[in-house]
Amino acid sequence: PLKFEAPVGARIYGLAFWFDVLFDGRWLSTAPGAPPTHWYQLRCVLSQPLYVMSGQEITGRLHMIAHNAQSYSVNLTMTTKSWGASAGQGGIVQTWSGKFDLKEPYYRMSHPQAYSIAQDQPTHHLTNTQDIQIQSQDEERFKLMHQPSQNVDIEYIE
Repeated sequence: PLKFEAPVGARIYGLAFWFDVLFDGRWLSTAPGAPPTHWYQLRCVLSQPLYVMSGQEITGRLHMIAHNAQSYSVNLTMTTKSWGASAGQGGIVQTWSGKFDLKEPYYRMSHPQAYSIAQDQPTHHLTNTQDIQIQSQDEERFKLMHQPSQNVDIEYIE
């Protein structure tokens, strides 16, 4: 689950993150400064920005699904809710959902990755896992189009 509070009023254009994962007792990290791997830091760019006010809560879900092709897909949903005078008589809910196949060449070409300069940096031994769900699926069962199916839905609540 994702939960953030906007420090200022702004447009949200995407979510950038990295992850750490445990493989057979050994940690692999995609954090900045960690030794490079075939996995990397991620940027999920929204097709339409979400608009938030200072102090507004942003919630959602990030779900990573591992493929047999040494890659994974990312399902991302982000939601904002506005209440009060600025939202009229009711509330405004903005929801954005998208799927990213990270093995897809169009995704990789449009998202240049930064790698560490030193290849011989010490391995990071991390003590905490992150709240990211990883689930194995056969790649044939979970194919995504080269362009993420991204939608922004705006609901007016009375």
